[in-house]
Amino acid sequence: MAQTNRPGKMRSEGVPNCRSVLRAAIFVALNILISVAVPGRTVAIENLIASPLSLQQVVERMTKMNRERSEALRNYTSVRVYHLELKGIIHESADMVAKMTYRWPDQKEFTIVSEGGSEIMRNRVLKAILTAEKEAMQKENREQTALNMSNYELSLVGVEGSPQPKYYVLEATPRVKNKFLFKGKVWVDAQDFAVSRIEGQPAKNPSWWTRKNDITYTYQKLGDFWLPARTQSITEVRIFGHTVLNIEYKDYHLVETRNLETASSDREFHPQKGSSGGSPSH
Repeated sequence: MAQTNRPGKMRSEGVPNCRSVLRAAIFVALNILISVAVPGRTVAIENLIASPLSLQQVVERMTKMNRERSEALRNYTSVRVYHLELKGIIHESADMVAKMTYRWPDQKEFTIVSEGGSEIMRNRVLKAILTAEKEAMQKENREQTALNMSNYELSLVGVEGSPQPKYYVLEATPRVKNKFLFKGKVWVDAQDFAVSRIEGQPAKNPSWWTRKNDITYTYQKLGDFWLPARTQSITEVRIFGHTVLNIEYKDYHLVETRNLETASSDREFHPQKGSSGGSPSH
């Protein structure tokens, strides 16, 4: 991918303001790395009385299965494709492709395959995302941002699918205002008790420059595991317009996995027969 750097154009249109916007975009992008989302999808609110599982049961199963999948997935690789655009009175874009290698329990290494577009946006936003994602894997950060009752107030707001539920829809409200937490909706697969989709906004506005930040995070099932498929972040920036960040996750290779710990008790609480999925922490 050819590099197209245009620092001269950005200086002529105001370096301080543009860089302030890019710094704001960095904070917005970092919210994606832990658990992030966007409101906007209409939830089919069905009769919760008919739901086969309560909120507590759904969260317990989800937490248990996420832990087992995290233990079982030891080593894998994937390719990340990043595209960032700033649209408005300034129109700039940047692209980057990186290979990611994960090693259990908390190691991620990135190798940049290609990059192009605005050098400032690549260095200050896209590469900052890679650095922050490695930091997010640290044990303390994972514990503070995990999707559980300790970090979030969760409520069951809907069930999608009939006659058997396909997804449980949870409303997540962070217990503290932390820029790495989100507020929004979570779709939990009713068979695997894996997070299949998150839509929401950061719990805390990362910068005065950002008025609204909508993020959608979706997962794909690969074998016994659920891994990131696509991330989209749309941010309204004061004065300048808005930024759009898209991340595509592809070319997965599961290098080392272990058998999931599925005891007979799992089948007792599971209303349907199916396999287990993976943790959103990956």
